Amino acid sequence: MVAPSVYSPPETAPRTLWRVTCDAVSTLQFKATALVVVLTLSVTAVVSGYLLRSSGELARNNHSEKLVHAAGLLAKGVAATMESGDEGALQPLAVESSNGSPLLYVLISDAEGRQLASAQHHGVDILRKLRRDGATSVPFPGTPVVFADNDTTPMFLDVMYPVTRREAVSGRSRGRPTELLGYVRTGTIAGDWGRTMSNKLDLVVGVGMLAMFIAVPLGFMVVRRIVSPLDGLSDVILKFSQGKLDVRSSLSRNDEIGRLARAFNQMADQQQQTHERIIRLNAELEERVAHRTGQLRELASREPLTGLYNRRYFNETLGRRFSEASRHNGDLSCIMIDLDEFKTANDTFGHQVGDELLMLTAETLLGELRSHDVAARFGGDEFIILLPQTDQEQAASLGTRIIERFRISLSERFPLAGVTMSVGIANLPTCDAVDADGLVRAADQALYEAKAGGKNQLRVAGKISDTASL
Repeated sequence: MVAPSVYSPPETAPRTLWRVTCDAVSTLQFKATALVVVLTLSVTAVVSGYLLRSSGELARNNHSEKLVHAAGLLAKGVAATMESGDEGALQPLAVESSNGSPLLYVLISDAEGRQLASAQHHGVDILRKLRRDGATSVPFPGTPVVFADNDTTPMFLDVMYPVTRREAVSGRSRGRPTELLGYVRTGTIAGDWGRTMSNKLDLVVGVGMLAMFIAVPLGFMVVRRIVSPLDGLSDVILKFSQGKLDVRSSLSRNDEIGRLARAFNQMADQQQQTHERIIRLNAELEERVAHRTGQLRELASREPLTGLYNRRYFNETLGRRFSEASRHNGDLSCIMIDLDEFKTANDTFGHQVGDELLMLTAETLLGELRSHDVAARFGGDEFIILLPQTDQEQAASLGTRIIERFRISLSERFPLAGVTMSVGIANLPTCDAVDADGLVRAADQALYEAKAGGKNQLRVAGKISDTASL
């Protein structure tokens, strides 16, 4: 008698289906296809986003330019009214401007911010919103700002435009700075800009959907042709990575994969030689970079015409020296130097002579300074010297020697130039400088007093030095 067999349900069927699905998903074919699709969609999204952003910025800029232009025209009218002295005419002007197109409201204030006139278009209540927001919503003059819509006001662009007046100047002298009379603040509806962005968004969505339908079959077809021959090449590369340097690929194709296999074989042949060459080149490169870095660091700290240090290097050194002197209660002096009548000599004898005068000044300074003193060209015909461990009397003595040496050198090389030298000195323990900038300001103030006192002399911060005018 045959024993009946016991039925057992197939337990491997669901697992097999699941395993097949996992294997399909984990294949390079699937991953590469998904990558192509994702990349296609990503590029489409980036390009579409860029186009959308560019279109939005273009629409906004166009809207902003129109608003700024309208605000500029209104500012000219307000300037004419303010110059006439009739402030009472500003309110009718504001009302007339806000009731027209495209301006929604007009706020006119003087240079101190005092409101002179205000008006808004009927049907809107924007002025209350602006007054409620206060100073936090005041835009930078000439730059439109977007205000989002809410229950009481629509989305609008707001701009503040300066009201200025420039006095006419005759002759060859430069124009005086513009005189600020006040500000005009106005705005306009941003509805056209929003409609443009909505239309562009619909176009972007359509392009993205079209790209998705094209990318899926195209990606599968392209990747299918690439993936198949890569398995054999991957086995060879794996053996090579495990140390079998004699392994080579036997793949023979005329496409990119065949060139990849040949390139791998050449790489394996030249690995040792390339490795040694890379080590040698790295050593040489590091040496060159170190040498060139030193040269560039020195060049970057020097002013090309005079060879003195530039202002950036001086400020870095000043910060370190000031901290050291403050921490140890040491002496630190600063000398500011300005060439009197330099512009006149430069205009009379030419820029070449002006450059030579600047180089002569640099030679004079370097001839009197110690190795740890720092001389820099501060700007134009101004020079500055930092004297570590130097008290006020020593700095004044050095300043006197510099003035005298410059006078002698100038009389020998440029006797007709008529240039003299004014010097201002500040010493850390004797002035009230609380930081490095304060020490420079004190020296600059002493220089200003020397210039105001008749030039061609030396002054110490806080008092006139004992050195008389030369």
